[in-house]
Amino acid sequence: MHPLLRHLVIILFLTPSLLYAGNGDTATFFKSKGITHYFSSGGFESADSSLSIDNSLAGYQNYSDRNTLGNIGLPIADLVYHPSQISTGIGFNYWKNNYQNYFYTPQNLKYYNTRSPFTDLFYVAGSKKESVFRLIFSYNIKKNWNTTVNFSRIRSEGLYKQTKTLNNFLAISSNFKSNNNRYWLLTSILFNGCKNAENGGIKADSDFVNGTSFDRKLIAISLSSAKRSVISKGATVKQFINFGSKTKINDSLSSIVPSSHLSLTSSFIDEALMYQDDAPADGFYRNSYYPSDTLKTFDSTYTYKFANQLEWKRVDNGIHRGLIDMFGISLGVKDEICKIKQREIDTTFNNILLSTSLYNTYSTNNFWWQLAGMYDAVGYNKGDYQTSIVLKKKLIDSALILTVAGNLQVNTPDFIYNRYLSNHFKWNNNYDKTQTLEVGGDIEWEKYKLKLGGDYKVFKNILYFDNDAIARQYIGQVPLFTVYLKKDFKLLNWHLNNSVIYQYVPDSMVIRVPQLVLNHSLYYENDLLKGVLHLQIGASLSYSSAYFADVYMPATGEFYLQSAQKYGDYPFIDVFLNARIKSVRVFIKVDHVNSGLMGNNYMITPRYPMNDRLFKIGINWRFWD
Repeated sequence: MHPLLRHLVIILFLTPSLLYAGNGDTATFFKSKGITHYFSSGGFESADSSLSIDNSLAGYQNYSDRNTLGNIGLPIADLVYHPSQISTGIGFNYWKNNYQNYFYTPQNLKYYNTRSPFTDLFYVAGSKKESVFRLIFSYNIKKNWNTTVNFSRIRSEGLYKQTKTLNNFLAISSNFKSNNNRYWLLTSILFNGCKNAENGGIKADSDFVNGTSFDRKLIAISLSSAKRSVISKGATVKQFINFGSKTKINDSLSSIVPSSHLSLTSSFIDEALMYQDDAPADGFYRNSYYPSDTLKTFDSTYTYKFANQLEWKRVDNGIHRGLIDMFGISLGVKDEICKIKQREIDTTFNNILLSTSLYNTYSTNNFWWQLAGMYDAVGYNKGDYQTSIVLKKKLIDSALILTVAGNLQVNTPDFIYNRYLSNHFKWNNNYDKTQTLEVGGDIEWEKYKLKLGGDYKVFKNILYFDNDAIARQYIGQVPLFTVYLKKDFKLLNWHLNNSVIYQYVPDSMVIRVPQLVLNHSLYYENDLLKGVLHLQIGASLSYSSAYFADVYMPATGEFYLQSAQKYGDYPFIDVFLNARIKSVRVFIKVDHVNSGLMGNNYMITPRYPMNDRLFKIGINWRFWD
């Protein structure tokens, strides 16, 4: 039996039992959404920041980024410009990890609170042996103590030779609050592992564009025996001690109403980056620096970072006596110990960072503001700093939110730009610090499903990889202007969801982005079978305008410039059917249904064609017992 057909039979066999596995009717299920809530690590301090489990169908079929190197689990090419320093802030950073969107991190991890054990199972089967599995199991050991396990697995053969992916991700987290609210605790243990084949792309775009072979496995590739693994292990422990007055809960127990707290965040992350090529192809690499590796390449980089951050912060205690209770302040100090090992590089150093922020803890007119700053006083990143301001105003009965923000950031270059030693690439630079100035804002109107915003960034001394994949620095300023619009329309049972991003770079010498990035979805939605079955059927379109897209270099794992040909200007169209019965959601999707109907120019990254037409089916089952 064909593997995809076998997956389909299994899903169809299991679905009836899943649909009726829960007790109670549909109304009971929707009421049970209040049983389980989650929050981010930043929202742990705020009682009203928790969110309920989302059971909607909108976008449910879009379970992964499209703009990979042609196969799920491979590196992701950014269509919207995001330098690594913007996402990581200041402090030590080794590289821009192009697998990051797959990873569990302390920032994107969800911490749960559930009144009964919660399990979330998600499985996708697709053509070419694509399979995606995700598991969430959350259990409250006690009322104020939760433990959650997250597991994700991606596996796919891919359409082309040497594109097989095997990625596994695990996150174990726990959150605890003492009965008297004096002590809070967040912990997480993370493992992210990607082990993928690397083919270096097809040898010639023309082999694909001209359609000389319908069997994609027959198209010549650049590398026949290369593979990369990225293994990241880490743990975080964040502890809070609350200070404030006591309030009686009952005759025997009192609770702290915090006016401030002291937190200690301890974390470590250990990464191993390995690249192996057992048969380096002639002409693909310009150099081989180690004679012993002429016939075989094995490059490895090990990074380790251990950090402790101590912070005191004033919070809202509900006693609003005027200005004395309105102003908040935080003070923090952070120590980083970092280690890098790579060929002849074996170095250890530390950073000491100071931070502070000023803000209002409450507002009488729905106006919120925050000023924040961080400075690296000692170590490898000495002199780095970040200052920011955020202003937020709620208008029209708090239904419309206006946000204005600014950020100035100075960073030491990521370590990979200054020092790198491998079989095929090496450099020893002393590049200047980079500077990023950003101002922007947005308007969000939930009633009309509208979000409109934009920002203006100016990059100074920007870092990049040139046409030979060598680390370089551009001395000067490069501006980037971005405007985005998200608007959802509804007419009767028809929906049209839209996302439009416009990017303009006056000097595109080192920043290459498409001017337009569009995502649209048109679907019909209705309840059937007396409301038991909720159904969506429709189509979606994604598009990016033509531009000189960056090339991917397997040996470094980074993207670099090319000026030979523009890529993009092609619409990817999917058709889908989404359905929900009680706590079960199912989708059937034909990905890239227009494949071959509009020419063979569907590449986002040079030499890496996107997938042809693929059939996919997925199921998501959530239950509480």
